[in-house]
Amino acid sequence: MSYAGRMYFRLYLPSLLVLGCGLGAAASAKAAQELPGDFGGLATYSNLPAYLFFVGLVLAVTIGVAQTFRVKLWERGRIPGCYVCGCLLGAAQVGRRGLGLYRKCLGCGKAHGVNHRLSPAAVAPVPVRVAATDPAQTVAPIRSARWSR
Repeated sequence: MSYAGRMYFRLYLPSLLVLGCGLGAAASAKAAQELPGDFGGLATYSNLPAYLFFVGLVLAVTIGVAQTFRVKLWERGRIPGCYVCGCLLGAAQVGRRGLGLYRKCLGCGKAHGVNHRLSPAAVAPVPVRVAATDPAQTVAPIRSARWSR
């Protein structure tokens, strides 16, 4: 499996899991309706299994659309990618022993620090300002950082 295939699998796996959980909850509610006794008799005409499946389906589609939006932003260069394999980066996580935030690549799995510049296109270069000399300056300029005068 390529890095890009692994990235897409990791992106869309949560939506498949939510859809599976909704289907499982609907199947278990349908099986519980057929049980004899109070719960089965009261829930005979209930639409609970259909509602559970519908909620799972809506959540899965919402997660899938959000991930597709992230992929489209990444393809356009709006979200930084991994500098090793070029895939999309995951959410920021707290590092061990207070070392700061990092993001894991969804393709190769390498960790990247959040403070690093991961995409040069995202940050425009800023020209460095040069200090101009002021003729009205009355104090002698500092010759060195260690010695002033």
